[in-house]
Amino acid sequence: MVLPIKTENLTKIYKIGGNEIRAVDEVSLEVPKGSIFGLVGKNGAGKSTLILMLMGIVLPTKGRGAVLGYDIVKESLKIRENVGFMPEGFGFYEDLTAEQNLVAIARIIGLKKPKERVQECLKFTGLWEYRKRKYREMSTGMKQRLGIAQLLLKDPELLVLDEPTSGVDPDAAREFRKLIQELNKQGKTIFISTHLLYEIGPLFTHIAVLKNGKIAIQGSISDLREKLMIDQGYVYEIELSDLSQVIVDRIRSLNGVKKVVPEVDRLVVICSKPLAPTLLSILKDCNIELFRLVKPTLDDIFRKFSG
Repeated sequence: MVLPIKTENLTKIYKIGGNEIRAVDEVSLEVPKGSIFGLVGKNGAGKSTLILMLMGIVLPTKGRGAVLGYDIVKESLKIRENVGFMPEGFGFYEDLTAEQNLVAIARIIGLKKPKERVQECLKFTGLWEYRKRKYREMSTGMKQRLGIAQLLLKDPELLVLDEPTSGVDPDAAREFRKLIQELNKQGKTIFISTHLLYEIGPLFTHIAVLKNGKIAIQGSISDLREKLMIDQGYVYEIELSDLSQVIVDRIRSLNGVKKVVPEVDRLVVICSKPLAPTLLSILKDCNIELFRLVKPTLDDIFRKFSG
């Protein structure tokens, strides 16, 4: 099966004043079909450079890459024809309305029924009632949604978005998340670069953490959470009554228990391996009100692997 995005040792080196700057360094990436894939990293990590190479706008120094099966060097035009790409910042005519901008683009890309398709895309993104508003009069959130509408004109199977929530307010970010979720339900693969995890991080099914141009780690969110728990410990949070020192000592003596923190009506147990059944068995007579495994958040993963 052809992956939406696949790279092998993709590298971009800039030579500045006799020095070599490795903006992207030996990046090997695989984006599963149907995923919402987050390329996350601090500003300057190389995210935008990598995306520009994927879109065939910047040539790699070495390495290989393919988007929808098209070579990023030899078939870059095919990539841009078939991928919905939204770079950071928007490129619309300030004095045209939302509808006029999209109709002009639809005609440029050769859609057979441009007005009908524009209507569909404006309605999907919630902009139909604002279709007569000039672009310069639109809020940042509305401009963002217009950018999504423009991507959808050709109904691409892959969307590539570079820092799409930069500068938008919380309400606009929430509307953006709803749009992305709906598009993903339709079967589209969505590749998003960001450093603002709190805004769109919860959407991601997979991530790659980019640090100083290199992939620090990549994989599904569930696999990365499991990896972090293996590295740092499985943390169980338990709310209960009737906790005795005998029970605490018994838990401390278990093979695999690293630390036990007893509090009033609460117990935190940190283990080197999963011990839920054993803990529940020991605590069965302690009137357990809550028993949960505290899973690492996306922020935890990002901090661990981005430095």
